[in-house]
Amino acid sequence: MQTLISILLTLLIFTVIVLVHEGGHFFMARHHGVTVEEFAIGMGPKLFGRKSKKGTEYTFRLIPIGGFCRMTGEDEAVDDPGSFSTKSVGARISIVAAGPIMNFVLAMLLLIVFTAGYGYITRGVASVEPGSPAEEAGMLPGDEILEIDGKSVHVFSKVSYVLYGYDGEGPVEVVVRREDGSRETLSMTPKYDEELERYRIGFSAASTGGGIAAMVQEQGWSKLPSILWGILKQSFWSLCFDVEMTIGGVVQLVTGAVGLDAMSGPIGIVSTVGEVYEESAGYGFMSVVSSLASLTVLLSANLGVLNLFPIPALDGSRIVFLIIEKIRKKPMNARVEGLIYTIGFLLLIGLMVVVAFNDILKLF
Repeated sequence: MQTLISILLTLLIFTVIVLVHEGGHFFMARHHGVTVEEFAIGMGPKLFGRKSKKGTEYTFRLIPIGGFCRMTGEDEAVDDPGSFSTKSVGARISIVAAGPIMNFVLAMLLLIVFTAGYGYITRGVASVEPGSPAEEAGMLPGDEILEIDGKSVHVFSKVSYVLYGYDGEGPVEVVVRREDGSRETLSMTPKYDEELERYRIGFSAASTGGGIAAMVQEQGWSKLPSILWGILKQSFWSLCFDVEMTIGGVVQLVTGAVGLDAMSGPIGIVSTVGEVYEESAGYGFMSVVSSLASLTVLLSANLGVLNLFPIPALDGSRIVFLIIEKIRKKPMNARVEGLIYTIGFLLLIGLMVVVAFNDILKLF
């Protein structure tokens, strides 16, 4: 039963993410007058569909992961007013980029709702542990962390991320802003916590103490504009942090810093969704919703970033080809472009098989 729930929840999350992604392509194509022949949710054989008056067939397909938005003239030059190939390079780039951009929009909207409803952890220091590296360095309650180890801090998660990657050698410099507005650079050497199995510097972060209602009640209605601005900023920087983590993960994979076993495919995500559901179910329905929403934010941001990488068969490669076309003032050879897409697609399929195999091994 637990496995079935995990699968269904994963399919729901993927359906929402893909629907938003392909919807971005769809509406931008319509905006530029491109004919959309099919808007599909899922892959593989068609289960059922319906054709609209504008000629678009909306379909559901057998394999409930993925989807596509097929446009006239998308893969070959078609001399038709509604063809993708007849539109300007700028219009085609906007159509291709709209999918990943909508994934960022989805993640941002979910973050805003989540942050407004539950509040957030700030960069402020609430308390400092006696005898900790933070206390020894002179950190004080009320300080606001601006940088750690030379990296800007906009969300508290960045502090945890930097300490997670700490190698145990040398001090870490932390730049803080005091309550009087002055800046101080504090040098401290993180200590390894055997119980938590990670390095710590010994302070707790301040939080808003609740969502927008709690903040208004505490600060008053006159502070509502600044409260809303704080929620928007926190949501934006949280999205930026997710994007940064995704890019960093890809760089580590390419450079060999991590292996393919660190990647997770659909099977691994089902397992993760199951763990998130199991951990949050005991705290009630809203806890489950918020936990799954947080996971959806991460997956949607990941999809947006990965699709913008210049990898053949992904949106990023199409944008690169369109930029090359703009520079050369003529399209690339269709056979060469098609060959590159085919090779890229086969490599992606191979990667998915390897990742799926690793996910299965992790289950045992």
